[in-house]
Amino acid sequence: MQIAQKNFYKKLLGRAGELKAVEFLKKKGFKILKTNYKTHCGEIDVIAQDKEYLVFIEVKRRTNEDFGLPSE
Repeated sequence: MQIAQKNFYKKLLGRAGELKAVEFLKKKGFKILKTNYKTHCGEIDVIAQDKEYLVFIEVKRRTNEDFGLPSE
């Protein structure tokens, strides 16, 4: 697989992970305010509100359990 294809595949996997995370957060009652928010320092995957708390979320998608379970 060429580098461009690998990068595209990684972005696709990352986006799918972010969509799953947003679905999960909505089911838990979070209000999603913004996704993929870009700043001069980088990007915040999800900005959500949980009652009175503003929550900044970095999503990491894994393709195996080599580094532990998602709940960890």
